Amino acid sequence: MTKRMLLIAMLLAVLAGCESYTWLLFSNPSLNGGKEGRECLPSDPLGFGRTVDLTGNEAMRLGSITKVRSVEYSVNKFHGVGKECVVAHGE
Repeated sequence: MTKRMLLIAMLLAVLAGCESYTWLLFSNPSLNGGKEGRECLPSDPLGFGRTVDLTGNEAMRLGSITKVRSVEYSVNKFHGVGKECVVAHGE
């Protein structure tokens, strides 16, 4: 019984370090968009380094988007290590 409890405690500690979510930063459903621009950077657990542009301007530039339909911000991390992305859809 104690081995099972120890295993459960270890798994809960590992799962508590998982972080994955997506936020819709901007939406304009009237535009039909076929292009996608994506800016992804590795996340730094210490908080140093460059961060993604939450306005979506860099993702729009990378995807050659002139009219934006939607901008999303997504995070996939495990104990602070992973990636952050801003994805812009438009025309």
